[in-house]
Amino acid sequence: MKANRSRVKQQHGFTIIQMVITVAIIAIVTTFGVLGIQSARAEYRLQNSARLFATYIEKARQDAIRRHAASGAESTIESFEPGSNSYQVGMDYGSGSVETRTFTLETGLSFDTAAKKVSFDWRGRITEAWVFQIHSEYLNRNMPVDVSGSGDITVGEQHFPDQMIPAVEISAVNGDVDFSTDPTPSPSGSASATPSPGASPTPTDSPTATPTPTPNNNGNGNGPGGNNGQGNGNATPTPTATPVASPSATPIPQCVSAISPSTLSLSQSDVNHQSGTATFTMVNATGVRTISASQLGNGNSLVIGLSQARLDGNGSSVITITTKNGSGNRGTFVVSVAGTPACGTAAQLTVSVSN
Repeated sequence: MKANRSRVKQQHGFTIIQMVITVAIIAIVTTFGVLGIQSARAEYRLQNSARLFATYIEKARQDAIRRHAASGAESTIESFEPGSNSYQVGMDYGSGSVETRTFTLETGLSFDTAAKKVSFDWRGRITEAWVFQIHSEYLNRNMPVDVSGSGDITVGEQHFPDQMIPAVEISAVNGDVDFSTDPTPSPSGSASATPSPGASPTPTDSPTATPTPTPNNNGNGNGPGGNNGQGNGNATPTPTATPVASPSATPIPQCVSAISPSTLSLSQSDVNHQSGTATFTMVNATGVRTISASQLGNGNSLVIGLSQARLDGNGSSVITITTKNGSGNRGTFVVSVAGTPACGTAAQLTVSVSN
């Protein structure tokens, strides 16, 4: 009996609390592992799509140089409105002529900058430097693809060479040409024009108009008739009623909204240009309206503030835009400002952010 009791006491197991703690730890570790895998996959998609997009830009540039592209036949790259996930590449794909094809970013990615079409000339250059921003919805951040004026392409870099190089002043040079022995040209030959007399016009007499008498309807009407034709001929007209104009309803003017200025140029490094303002105005407005301002697309590259979030009738609200640091916050973005209920079409503010 004592041996059996000792064996029962030596048996051990896990309590319910220990099992619950163990399961919780396993769940936490598994959750972090899954999140890490998802983040890694989202990062891979963002990097892969950005570099593939940059590769197509480089191919378009090389194609323009190879073909020595004439005006109107340049190679092009075009992105569309913020939030779109497709882009078009126009170049020679081997057929001997320029054609445009459409490509799509991977799932969960979209363009965050304003729509833009970049054209490469025969030297592989573009008219102005541009920054494309590709936004990851899962990571909530952007990956920049920069194209400089000379056609250089970089991915994910903070500094942009074109905007970091100061303007070069060209010195004026005087007195580099010797005008002391400048010969004075002498005209040779002369030409004189002799006018030819023309025929003198012969005046023609104008005919004199003969007045035509106007009848006054006072004839006696002495023709053969049963009443001896003694009609007076003075007919009495029948009066006609004059129409009276009906009053028309006066249309109610529609509510119209506008923003001024419509563009802002800001800088991440220049303290004097890190913020800018624009005024949103409503005219012919009635009732209370809620004002909202947001960046188009899925990004948040700007800090947006409103002086007034509600307007009663006509009025205005000042929109303040402030830049953020980071390579993913450079480029040209579009801010939509509108009232609720709607007051005309939403006003759009274009904000360009450089280093």
